[in-house]
Amino acid sequence: MNKRNLLVSIFILFFVGLSNINLNAQEKTNWYGELSISSTTLPITLTIETKADTTIIMMGSPSQTDQMFGVTKQRVTKDSIVFSIKSMGVVYRGKYNEKRDTIFGSFKQGIMLQNLSFGKTNKVYSLSRPQEPKPPYSYIEKELGFKVEGVDYDFKGTLTLPSNQGVYPCVILITGSGMENRDEEVFAHKPFKVIADYLTRNGIAVYRYDDRGWGAKTLDPKIKDATTFDFANDAQAAFEMLKKQPNIDSKNIGMLGHSEGGAIASICASRNKDLKYIILFAGPGMKGIDVLLQQNEEVFKQQNSPKYVIDVQLASLKKIYELIDKSLSNEEIKKLMNEFFDNESKKYSKEEWKNIQFSSEASRIQFISMLTSEWMKTFLKLDPADYLKTVKQPVFALNGTKDVQVLSKYNLPAIEKAMKEAKNEHFSQYKAEGMNHLFQECKTCTVDEYSKIEQTISPIVLDKLRDFIKENLK
Repeated sequence: MNKRNLLVSIFILFFVGLSNINLNAQEKTNWYGELSISSTTLPITLTIETKADTTIIMMGSPSQTDQMFGVTKQRVTKDSIVFSIKSMGVVYRGKYNEKRDTIFGSFKQGIMLQNLSFGKTNKVYSLSRPQEPKPPYSYIEKELGFKVEGVDYDFKGTLTLPSNQGVYPCVILITGSGMENRDEEVFAHKPFKVIADYLTRNGIAVYRYDDRGWGAKTLDPKIKDATTFDFANDAQAAFEMLKKQPNIDSKNIGMLGHSEGGAIASICASRNKDLKYIILFAGPGMKGIDVLLQQNEEVFKQQNSPKYVIDVQLASLKKIYELIDKSLSNEEIKKLMNEFFDNESKKYSKEEWKNIQFSSEASRIQFISMLTSEWMKTFLKLDPADYLKTVKQPVFALNGTKDVQVLSKYNLPAIEKAMKEAKNEHFSQYKAEGMNHLFQECKTCTVDEYSKIEQTISPIVLDKLRDFIKENLK
């Protein structure tokens, strides 16, 4: 699951925000550095450019997105540079060497503090994404928006049509966890743009939209505290808007939900009998807490963590879920969780406890804060099977056998069981052998590898999507 990432053990940076600042530099320079994140490195880039009396510093994370982002505040002297990006909680402090071709410094974001040095380079770091479609396109693109009652936000999206002439079946794409744009951009991949391009070239219209709050300068509570059920309302509003479009066949509109988006599509299908079909694209079939436990255990094993480290991680998740399920206040949960951590620490030596992420107060605060957000509390208790049991429309479930975020060996059987209870005669599934959560053909198949793979989505999976949709048209 992506941007509201359920891998609580892995700290992934998602850069947002943009503003300009003034410096005294007189040239444009490119800089490159690497952060150590989990068991991998995360490339970080800087550009410093002077135009007239204005100097702009831009920072990027090229393995995650091709966008560059401006800093909020800065202070520069002849031998040092300090800047911050308020929206991300990022602060960088560095000093130039004598030749001014290296900056030695520290990078802080949230509770993470690491050394980060930049070297001046003539080469701009970039990643190859050969599947990303480039204009001119052989089809039509239209900007279409919609509103959701009671939400102070203008939803925006892109409808791709095979042609302006004729009426076409349409599929709505629903992103996974976290606030994402319409392309579901992650690690410099744009999966939804690739899917939209492929399906539209095959005669199927596609609508993809930015998640609620995307691009907004401030977030009201209905955006900040939105849950999976709110996102289902958003998807339904997109459906209602599309029914009125002249080039869309209103009787042939389906939904494809990736990761948490699969749960959203399941909710929508249980409520909206006019929805033609749903595609669960690495979607969960089990209660959120179970998905999270399976995910954490798998990731920790991949990192070769000691058994006691895994045991404490899973016990901590089970304990906080138990408290959440009792509908305790966040303050009560915080107090009881700290008591739990203190008791757990007594079971291990000081050296062993240092290997556990809850050994510091800051890591405890982050863990409790993440798990007690309104979205997470809802997700942990939500079971997609409760909704799938009532779905009669065609359902296609795809999961990668190497997915470490929504494990296929647990979730596909759970989805199949729900379909049997629903007596759904139009259920099909596909185990994507050797593929990860993004349906990339992978080697190590860890989250760390996502950005290193050039492929965005396996062509085999794209063909499966096309075939399912066409087989279920009226």
